[in-house]
Amino acid sequence: MKKKIISFMIMVVLLLTAAAPVLIIQTEAAVIPEERQLPRVIDNADLLTDSEEIKLRKQLDKISESQKCDVAVVTVNSLEGKTSQDYADDFYDYNGYGMGVGDDGILLLISMEERDWAITTYGFGITAFTDAGMEYIAEQFKPDLSSGDYIEAFTKFAELSDDFLTQARNGKAYNIG
Repeated sequence: MKKKIISFMIMVVLLLTAAAPVLIIQTEAAVIPEERQLPRVIDNADLLTDSEEIKLRKQLDKISESQKCDVAVVTVNSLEGKTSQDYADDFYDYNGYGMGVGDDGILLLISMEERDWAITTYGFGITAFTDAGMEYIAEQFKPDLSSGDYIEAFTKFAELSDDFLTQARNGKAYNIG
């Protein structure tokens, strides 16, 4: 009996020893330096006035904190050779967006040079924002984007994101039908 217990303990120690470097690497890789942790509104294309940017940031912060899911808007002048989707995905990952263990969130990217946009989701954001849901949200804000009413477009995005997160938390994520 003692041999079985000792053998079991040795096996546990070996497994923990083998797993420790992997756990340390994953933990270190997941830490985003503070200078890369950006606010929920990044207006590099300068589409908003200072007061509009402050108002939108407060709205997105309130939604994100209450929903425990980052909701962010980013504007850029150029995609630097990437597709809008790749740029949005990379921007989200690189800059520390996402809340909780699942890095839950949604980010709307607008590129002025390419006249393109993309939405990226992560964690619970993938559940809350189905393809049909993102298509619906885009249909609501695109007319305002086209007419240059950026604050209205971003406000609609924020409000709908809040609604969709609430709906998904109640087990009824927006979908076809």
